[in-house]
Amino acid sequence: MKQTGSQQAHFEMQWPRDNLYLSGFAHEIMNYRYHWHSSQYELNILLHGSQEFCIGTRTHILEEDDVLLINPGTGHASFAPQANTRALVVHFSTSAFKPFVKKGYTYHFDTCLSFPENRYHPCYNRIRFYAGQIFQAMSENGPYSRLTAKASLELLLATLCTMFEPVTVKNLDEEDMEHQETVKRLIAYIEEHFREKISLEDLARFSQYNRTYVSTLFKQTIGINFYEYLTRVRFQNALLELAATSKNLTEIAIGNGFPDLKSFNARFREILHRTPAQYREQLSPGRVFCASDAGLQSRNYISLDDDFLRKKLGEYLRMMEL
Repeated sequence: MKQTGSQQAHFEMQWPRDNLYLSGFAHEIMNYRYHWHSSQYELNILLHGSQEFCIGTRTHILEEDDVLLINPGTGHASFAPQANTRALVVHFSTSAFKPFVKKGYTYHFDTCLSFPENRYHPCYNRIRFYAGQIFQAMSENGPYSRLTAKASLELLLATLCTMFEPVTVKNLDEEDMEHQETVKRLIAYIEEHFREKISLEDLARFSQYNRTYVSTLFKQTIGINFYEYLTRVRFQNALLELAATSKNLTEIAIGNGFPDLKSFNARFREILHRTPAQYREQLSPGRVFCASDAGLQSRNYISLDDDFLRKKLGEYLRMMEL
């Protein structure tokens, strides 16, 4: 097991033989961070406060103890309108469902989202319980931590499969190694050139494959087409600049590859249901976590010894109704 930070509530475990990855962390939610996980599920449990969660083009307001599962490849972002909003998050790889589906496929769960009327239904009590067990086992780092964490994950998977409605979908992570390496090179190219005017033809010339092959490979491996992926990267970086800098909106839009402010505004409204200017007005001084702090994937992890975290974990480990 890998622990990142001596007192941070952030842990990772891997089972290489099963190609299985598991991580857990608790963090304070700050400004919007737009991202996606191509081969991982994200389980979000709100510990305290109120959280605005955008998934694709849908927005949900989560309150304390609400549960939300995000499928692989789904763009998402969250924002805390008030201070001290905290969440417990568990990531696990798509390979977790490998024994239950035919090769090259996995499950999507589109109904795992609690709301006031069902927040304490036994299915969500179980999810909070198993997530709490996973987190506790990972944080203790004892002789049976790995055994406990994996067993708890398997019980969490069983809960998802039996108490929700899994839909079988193509697993985008099941391409051969040659395809994977090609896509990694294409993604690296986009990350380096997203601020420029780049096209599918540019990727074809870079990879030395024809345009049709590149387009098909990208869609089959990433799950979205090249132009949507490029726009996601541009939006991700523009969103961070909007929160972290004093640049005007046109500078941010043009500087991150959008053709004009109008297209940036349209993307912003589509995903976050407000304009960039309206979002900027909502930001509170001192509650912006910037890319310069530790990169795009930085988070404001809370302490493992945090009294409120320990209290909520204790509640989750006691509250399951069997």
